[in-house]
Amino acid sequence: MGEKKGKRKGLGGLSPEKKKLLKQLIMQKAAEDLKKQQEADQESKRKQIEARMPKLALEGLDQGKLEKVVKDLYQKVLALEEDKYDWEVKLRRQDVEINELTIKVNDIKGKFVKPVLKKISKTEQKMAKFDKEKLKSKMGGFRDQLKSTGQSKFALDDKEESKKPDWTHDVLKHKEGEEDREGKGRVPCQ
Repeated sequence: MGEKKGKRKGLGGLSPEKKKLLKQLIMQKAAEDLKKQQEADQESKRKQIEARMPKLALEGLDQGKLEKVVKDLYQKVLALEEDKYDWEVKLRRQDVEINELTIKVNDIKGKFVKPVLKKISKTEQKMAKFDKEKLKSKMGGFRDQLKSTGQSKFALDDKEESKKPDWTHDVLKHKEGEEDREGKGRVPCQ
């Protein structure tokens, strides 16, 4: 007997395979019950719709009677839409009133309903810190990968005079010398 008690573990001594099988059976049963409940709901909705709106007998009606039936149906749809809108407004108003009353009750009692806090393990917090550091390093890496424009972002807007190469100075001096010589040899016209 001592050996049998040693083998029994967990749910009444079920082995992991039997636990798995039991779980599957429970899930199948729950799925079947849910399906039956949905079918029953659909059937009840269908019956309510049939009770409110009888089937239309359109066979053998002439154009005038068909138009009358369409207008009647249109009026019913309008009335139902108005009712639907009224109910939605009424529900919103009641929700607001309920919230205001609960706030007043809590104020009168002096109680404040504390929100339920989510439990977070310290390891998750530490992992979140690492994620934040990775994001920061990625942003720095992005900035490092940007191409440089060749200009310093701290430089002032100084316009540098473009320097001409030395060979252009020689050409300019040569042209100035020719103009001077031509000017001296000319005689003004009278």
